[in-house]
Amino acid sequence: MTLSEHNAPNLTRVVEAIGSKSPFQKKSSNQYLSTADARFFEFAEGWVSRLMAALGDQGTPDKLAEAYVWYTKLIRIEELYFAKEKKYRFENFDEVNERVYSRDDYMVDYVVGLGMTQLFWPNHYGIVRFFLDTFIPTVRAAKRGAEVGVGHGLFHSQLLAGAPEIETHMLDISPTSLAFTHKVIEAMGMDKDRATPVLGDIQKQMPVEDESLDALLFGEAIEHLQEGEKVFSQLATKMKPDGRCFFTTAANAPAEDHILLFRGVGEIRDVIDACGWSILEEFTATLGDMSVEQAERENQNINYAAVLAKK
Repeated sequence: MTLSEHNAPNLTRVVEAIGSKSPFQKKSSNQYLSTADARFFEFAEGWVSRLMAALGDQGTPDKLAEAYVWYTKLIRIEELYFAKEKKYRFENFDEVNERVYSRDDYMVDYVVGLGMTQLFWPNHYGIVRFFLDTFIPTVRAAKRGAEVGVGHGLFHSQLLAGAPEIETHMLDISPTSLAFTHKVIEAMGMDKDRATPVLGDIQKQMPVEDESLDALLFGEAIEHLQEGEKVFSQLATKMKPDGRCFFTTAANAPAEDHILLFRGVGEIRDVIDACGWSILEEFTATLGDMSVEQAERENQNINYAAVLAKK
């Protein structure tokens, strides 16, 4: 299906703006959209509309397009470094925090650009669908939840929408991410006070009571942490016996703020097990429909998501 077959005015303007800034991204996005289904267009129109609303006066299609093209260029730089060096650029969290998370203006572009990949990167949209279709139905009756690393706010806002009685804590080291997620929640027409922001480094302080959580989001976070496995183990103790965790990470996925490098799905599963979790459902995605085995052999990106329960 194509854009012209859908009532998606904001998405249409964003796609046009992307095309005006990058011929490569124009070709890529048009090819991708030509295979998308009606659910994609409904979700995509809603998400770009919320991003624009969260940006306030800056919330234009051009701003979203600019942030997306900028973010893809950042990733390409890190991909070239990874292909040559076979490792991520940084190993120290404080250095990454100073370079990325502590810079307010930089973080606005970062969260918007990353948020746009949830639409235009098939592997990232696959993660979104797994979250909405597989995880959310398991936590609809949840009363208390938390997310470690709220980023652009997509997953947190969808958790609040999918679990109408839940109240949450948003744990993040970036004040920009916390404030932006609150704006995304408001853009969905929900009460932002249901989500309490907690600013700080989760590696230094774990402000969550033991066995208190019905739902936990730990998505695209462990690879950003210098002590990711320690944090992941501690989080298991915060879950109720029947609580559920939405966990995502990636192997061979260079980015300027990625620290913990997984080489394959087996390594990810081993960490899940060692940190006190059981896998209930899982999802993997690669680039260009490459097999996981080939991606592992060739050090190519593998996205991984799972619904977890503590052991």
